[in-house]
Amino acid sequence: MAFHTKRNILLHTFFWCSLLSIFLTSHGTETDILCLKSIKNSLEDPNNYLTSSWNFSNNFEGYICRFNGVECWHPDENRVLNIKLSNMGLKGQFPRGFRNCSSITGLDLSFNEFSGPIPTDISSILPFLTSIDLRNNKFTGEIPIALANCTYLNALKLDNNTLTGEIPKELGQFPRIRTISFSNNQLYGQVPMFDGLVKVNYANNRGLCGGSLTPCSSTHDNQNDFHQSLKGGLIVGYISVLLERLTSTIGLDELCGATESFTVDNAIGVGKMGMMYQGFLPNGQSLAVRRLFDAQLFKRQFLLETMIMGRYKHKNIVPLLGFCIEGKERLLAYPYMSNRRLSKWLHPLESEVIRLKWHQRVNIALGIARGLSWLHHTCDLGIVHFNICSQCILLDENFEPKISNFGEANFMNPNIEDHLGTMFKVNDGKKDVYDFGSVLFELITGKTYNELSHSYDTSDLCDNPLSFYNVIDKSMRGEGLENEVCTLIKMACECVHPLPDQRPTMLEVYNNMSNLRKGQTDSDTLRGLEYNSSITIDEIVEF
Repeated sequence: MAFHTKRNILLHTFFWCSLLSIFLTSHGTETDILCLKSIKNSLEDPNNYLTSSWNFSNNFEGYICRFNGVECWHPDENRVLNIKLSNMGLKGQFPRGFRNCSSITGLDLSFNEFSGPIPTDISSILPFLTSIDLRNNKFTGEIPIALANCTYLNALKLDNNTLTGEIPKELGQFPRIRTISFSNNQLYGQVPMFDGLVKVNYANNRGLCGGSLTPCSSTHDNQNDFHQSLKGGLIVGYISVLLERLTSTIGLDELCGATESFTVDNAIGVGKMGMMYQGFLPNGQSLAVRRLFDAQLFKRQFLLETMIMGRYKHKNIVPLLGFCIEGKERLLAYPYMSNRRLSKWLHPLESEVIRLKWHQRVNIALGIARGLSWLHHTCDLGIVHFNICSQCILLDENFEPKISNFGEANFMNPNIEDHLGTMFKVNDGKKDVYDFGSVLFELITGKTYNELSHSYDTSDLCDNPLSFYNVIDKSMRGEGLENEVCTLIKMACECVHPLPDQRPTMLEVYNNMSNLRKGQTDSDTLRGLEYNSSITIDEIVEF
């Protein structure tokens, strides 16, 4: 009797364990399929890598394991182990659908065009990651502290994005990490302490200090928290005086009325700082209103935008109409630019038939160069934008370019650091020069320099500008523009020189572009650019 009772208990237990196992496997299968569907639906796939391969009409076991970039735990089981979507030209933000790939351990999104922030809850979305590769994208914002909760990580690669802020010190506590890299971002502050066996790469983040880098000064220690620095009476007084005389204050009620209480229908864009809305004042004036997500988190960016865009009036800088500080609300109002962002014209949707003519492209490049030259060489603060790209260049009704988004700006004036609480100062504007060169390539070819370097040997192309002719925008071929195109390509190549000291200044770039626009080019230009100072700084000042 006892034997039969034990046998029944064992069979009963085995039955429920088996049933539970089947349920869990089935649940994992369904959620992993849902995960991949969500990822596919959330991304632009211009090269059809996902469209051609991720076909969900099949129903045989393990069919998703045959998808491009998908590796499963077992080839006959729909449970995703790794997702590797490198170099597919994918566009979009970090897909939230990864949450449903509950057993994924490896993620590679490198060499694409992902943008926006890395999710602050990434450790709950992908808790079992052992490797994550987000290199060579357009991710912005800060490195989330939550990454430190991905305790299984062996490798973290975030190179070649536009990440800002400090590297969370918690990342130094990774128990299993062996490779971690942050090169070519806009990070600052003291680097975390890592185990001596960890391979770390911080290259080309001028604001970083400590560890194997330059020791951090006491100034850095005092400035690690920008909010604390604002408590200093000198800073508060300086900023208060500036805000009082820089621009107008606009009431929250007025902005709510202009945007119909910030309805979705009036939303025209979203960035890392907040949403952008189009609005109309009672007098009929159209304006763009940026509503910040978090007043505390983006306090520094808010002040920089207010001070720079409110204080300085220049033909090629977006003017600030006014600001609003009420309760937790932080809003900035600008004139609405009818031709929107430059990126829209260089990367139109398939349904859009819009093209920039060659003379418009040259004028846009000249205007950007003029604005950057003024910021670097004439402005009393010596402003370095630090994030020049086609997304932050706005075009007015006459296609005159306007530089926007000064939230990451820094200063070359050595006296500014103590008064403004800036995280770090820079000695030159060579980062802006590089970014301008990339935009110049984008104007000529429709691709940024980084995108071109993935497909071509850019050193050969720069040595022989005529070889670029096959990659320039198709709408400009056969127009007899070879000389001007080659000259601008040579300028762009000089701007993206791997050694910052070998890059020209923005004033030199503007000089040469002005000469090109006046038709003062000759065959010597094609052999090598000789930068001159025939145009004085005063000539680029336009208020």
